[in-house]
Amino acid sequence: MQERVVMFYSKDVAGKNIVDFLRDKHVKAEIIEVKQEILYIEDMGIRPEVCVVASRHKSDSRIPVLTTHSPGNFNAADYGGRDRELSIAPALYLREALMQLKREGVKLQYEVSYEATHHGPTSLRFPIMFVEVGSDEEHWRDREACEAAAEAIEGLIGAEPPDLGTAIAFGGGHYCRRFSLLEEYAIGHICPKHNLPKLDIEMIEQMISKTTPTPEIALIEKKGMGREKKRVIGLLEQTGLDVVKV
Repeated sequence: MQERVVMFYSKDVAGKNIVDFLRDKHVKAEIIEVKQEILYIEDMGIRPEVCVVASRHKSDSRIPVLTTHSPGNFNAADYGGRDRELSIAPALYLREALMQLKREGVKLQYEVSYEATHHGPTSLRFPIMFVEVGSDEEHWRDREACEAAAEAIEGLIGAEPPDLGTAIAFGGGHYCRRFSLLEEYAIGHICPKHNLPKLDIEMIEQMISKTTPTPEIALIEKKGMGREKKRVIGLLEQTGLDVVKV
C-alpha cells in the first residue's frame, strides 16, 4: 500500500505548477498524473493512507485564495461523484494543510480557508483531500502561490500531523471562514448553510463514518445556520456527538 500519494490532472495549470515544485523538492511521495478530471474518477486501483490532490480553485470572485477540503455531495452530484455520497475525509491532514497554507499565504496576501465539502470524486475507498490555488488563471499561474501550495503538501507528506480532537461542522458559507479560525480542532466534512434544508440523519451519519479519525464533536456556526439550526441540533442529539457552538 502506498502511504501518501499526490495526484493532479494533466490539464490543470495550477496542479501542474504545484507538482513541478514538488518534483524540484524531490518530495518522497508517488505523484500520479491523470488524464481525466479528477472530480469524475471512480476507481484508481490504489489504496494509499491519504491522497492529496494538487488543484486549481475556480471562482467568479477572482479572490486570491489557498484552500483545502475533501470532496462529497450532500445533494445532487452536479460536479462528479454520486448523489448524496461523501468521500473519506482525513481530518488531521486537512487541519495540517490549513496550518501550512496559513503560514505560506500570509506572505502572499492570499486568503486561506477550508472549503465546505463539495464535488467529486466520492467512491474512492481511501482518504482524499484537495489543496488548491485560486481563483482564476492569473492565480493558477502565480508561481509564488503554487509554491506555497507545494510547501503545504510537502509538509503533509513529510511528517505526521498532530493528533487532535476531530470534528464535523455545520453552517456558514462555502468558504468556511469561522471554522478556519478554530485551530484546536481537526475538521473533516463540513456541511454549509445552503445544504442544511435537505440534511437528514443518514447524511450526518455518513459525515461521521467518512471522517477519519472518527469525530467526537459537531461544530455549529451559531450565526450561520438560519432557520435550520434547531432541527439540525435535534438530529445531532441522536448521534452522541458533543455539540459545540462557535
